[in-house]
Amino acid sequence: MRVILPCFAKINLTLRVINRRHDGYHNLVSAFMKINSGDILYISESTAGIDIVNANIALKGENIVAKALRVARSEGFKIPFLNVKIHKSIPPGSGLGAGSGNAAAVLWWLGAERVAPKVGADVAFLCSGKNTALVSGIGDIIEPIHEPPLHGVIAIPNWETNTKTAYEELDSVGYNIDTMLARKEVKDIYHSNAKAGKRLGLLPNDFVKVLIQKHPKYNELFRILDNAGADSWGVTGSGSSVFGLMSRPAIIKWPEYIKHVLYF
Repeated sequence: MRVILPCFAKINLTLRVINRRHDGYHNLVSAFMKINSGDILYISESTAGIDIVNANIALKGENIVAKALRVARSEGFKIPFLNVKIHKSIPPGSGLGAGSGNAAAVLWWLGAERVAPKVGADVAFLCSGKNTALVSGIGDIIEPIHEPPLHGVIAIPNWETNTKTAYEELDSVGYNIDTMLARKEVKDIYHSNAKAGKRLGLLPNDFVKVLIQKHPKYNELFRILDNAGADSWGVTGSGSSVFGLMSRPAIIKWPEYIKHVLYF
């Protein structure tokens, strides 16, 4: 028997990093929105006596699906060895949490959602069943918020962002917002986004200041979204993807360095 699982990803409408914790993780405040990723998992029982996890796109390090299985077993879940084939539509390093969505799909199928925070920062939200949420802590505190009727577009450029490196660069710059102010900011921006025609421009993401230094082309992408009539736009996660929110869908002519475009 083979099980076929669709997967979700996310965009960060806002992303504020509050501080770096003693354990090396970071506290954040962010508005998360779930989107369809196009990634699909094909799962069957492994006859090799080990988990076999592979994808159609080369991935570095331990695959997060393999990590999810390892963590779930360590937490007492009785899981047979599995053969997992991952058909990726979203490339790594795009800031959309598609890999976390792969792990979340497996944990949901296994009924092991409670271990999600130990697998990855975005996995808990993508396991939560919430479409939009105010997420804080290390991604483990999830408060649902009302989903506004938004259309959006996501553009993925031909460069990747390494999340670990991005946080290290942000650590060197420092942080300038506290949790209470960041929570108020999320709620104000989110409710404004829910009002059709309310233009907010660039949404706050603390990684933007370090990303633009590396890739000034972000300024061009923001101008393209502005000219296309987007009500607001920004970077999701630590990059590399940009997104635009708008009252109605729009066809946009993108530069050649944009390799994937998603509409939602």
